[in-house]
Amino acid sequence: MLSWVNLSYEILKLLLIALTAYTSYYYYKYFTRENPLPGPFPLPFIGNALQVFKNYSFDLEKIQSKYGDLCEFYMGSKRFILLGNNDLLQKVMKQVINSPFHNRVNDSHEGLKEIGVLNTGLVFNNNYDDWQFHRKFFIKVVMSPSFVRQSVKLVKDIFLEMENYWEKLGEDEVLEFNHWMTKYFFDTIFIITTSKPAYGLANYYNKVTPNEKSNVPESILKECDMFAESVDAFSHSLLYFYSAPRFVRNFPGMSRYTRNLKDRVDWLRNNVQNIIKSRREEISKTPIDQKLKPDMLTMFITVNTERDITERIADDLHDEPMSDKNIEANFIEVLLAGIDTGSNSMCYLVYYLENNPRVKQRMIEEIEYVLGKDPDSSFTLEDLSKLEYVEAIIKEASRFHSVTPMRIKINSVPEVLGGYKWSKDTSFLLNLDGIQKLKSYWKDPDIFNPDRFMDKENPDFKNRVYMFGGTLRKCPGRNLAMVQLKVTLAMLYRKYNIELMGPLKEHNGSVRVCDELKVKLRKRKNLC
Repeated sequence: MLSWVNLSYEILKLLLIALTAYTSYYYYKYFTRENPLPGPFPLPFIGNALQVFKNYSFDLEKIQSKYGDLCEFYMGSKRFILLGNNDLLQKVMKQVINSPFHNRVNDSHEGLKEIGVLNTGLVFNNNYDDWQFHRKFFIKVVMSPSFVRQSVKLVKDIFLEMENYWEKLGEDEVLEFNHWMTKYFFDTIFIITTSKPAYGLANYYNKVTPNEKSNVPESILKECDMFAESVDAFSHSLLYFYSAPRFVRNFPGMSRYTRNLKDRVDWLRNNVQNIIKSRREEISKTPIDQKLKPDMLTMFITVNTERDITERIADDLHDEPMSDKNIEANFIEVLLAGIDTGSNSMCYLVYYLENNPRVKQRMIEEIEYVLGKDPDSSFTLEDLSKLEYVEAIIKEASRFHSVTPMRIKINSVPEVLGGYKWSKDTSFLLNLDGIQKLKSYWKDPDIFNPDRFMDKENPDFKNRVYMFGGTLRKCPGRNLAMVQLKVTLAMLYRKYNIELMGPLKEHNGSVRVCDELKVKLRKRKNLC
C-alpha cells in the first residue's frame, strides 16, 4: 500500500514539475515575443480560447472592438495577429505572383500533414508551381461558358427533384431548410463533378417523410449517406487538425475522437480513389471517336493526355497528366467548397430576403421581367447574366453576413506590416467580416442594402466584398457558385412564398454554418 502511495506521490511531483516548466516556458515566450501588441492575456494550454471562442463560434468582433484593428490573441500556444481594417489588408491581399502572403500554413504544420492535405490540391498547397497548375486548370474548366451552361441545366434538374419531394410532403410541412440546402448542394456539385447522382435529397426525403419513400434502393442510399457524412467529417477535420495541438489530439479521451475523424477521412479517400479508378476504366473503354462526359472528373483524368477535353493548358512547367493523388485532392476540395458555402449562403439569402420585403419584391420583379412570369419556363446562362439585382443581393448578403468571415495568411519571408517588421511564418488572421462593416468604408454598413452594388457612381460599388477571397488564391469556382445561387433563387422565388417559422441559428468556425432555419413554402397565387 505504501509503495502505491509513494509512486502516486512521485508521479504527482513529476507532473507538477512538468506543469511548472511548461508554464514558465510559455510565459517566457509570451513576454519576449516579437512586436508586443494589445490583446487579452493568454493562459497556458488554452491561450485566449475562452475570450475568442464562445458558444462554438469565433467572436473576433469583441476582440477587435476592445483592442483595436491591429491586435493579437493566442489559441493554445499559437499566436495570431488580427488585421481589422482594409488598409492593413491591402498588402496581404495584393494579387501578386508568388506573393510573400501566398500561403495559409507553413510547411511544418504537422496536423495537416497527418491527414495528408498539406501541399496537395489548392487550399493548403505551398508549392507555388504545383498550385499554379491546378489553378490554371480550374480556371479553364470551371469558368468556361460551355461547362457553366451544362451546370445550369444540371442545377435546374436537381431543383425540380427537390421540388417534387416538397410537393409530396405538402404545403403545411415545416421544412428544415438548412438540411434541404445541404443535400441539394451536395447533389448538384456531385453530378456536376462526376455526371452521376449522389441521392442526397432522396435519402433525406426518406428520413423525413411518413409517406411513400423514394424508389432508390436502400443499399445505394446507405452508401451515399455514408459518403456525405464523410465529406462533412473531412471538412470538420481540417479545422480540428489545423487548430488542435498534437498533445490535445492524443490526450486520453480525445484520442478516440481523433482516430474516428482520421478513419472517416481515410474512408472518403478510399471511395474517391474507387470513383477515379472506375472513371478511368470508363474512359479506356470509350472509343477514341466518341465524346467523353463533359464533367470535371473526366477533365481531371484526361488533362494533358490524348483524350484531353479541355483547352490545352500545358506550358514549360506543366505538361504532365494529373496524378491520382492530385485528382483525389482536387475532387474532395470541390465537394467541400461547393457544399458548405453554397448551402449556407442560400440559408442566409432566404433569411435576409424574408426580413427585407422591399428587396424581395424588387428581386421577384426583376426575375419575372428577365425570365418571364411562367415559373416553369426555361432560361439560359445568358438570361442569368441579366439578373443584376439578384447578383447585388448575393453580394450584399455576403458583405452583411459572410459565410467565410476570416482568412489566415502566413508570410514566407520577413515583412513589414502595420509599422512592424514580422519574422517569417507569422500567422495573420484577416477579419473580413468586420472589415465589410466598417463605417469608414461603407455607408450605413448595418443596413441590408443591395442598391450599394447597383450604382456604379457610388463609392460603395468600388469597395471590396471578399465573398470568394482575394489575391491569386481567390476561389476559381466563383463563376459556377454565382450561377448556382442565381438559379436557385430564381426557381425558388418564381414559384413560392416563404414563411420563416423561427429564428435563424448558427455557429461560426472557419465557415459560418446555419444550424437551423425552418420555413413553410406555399405556391404563389396568380402564376401564369
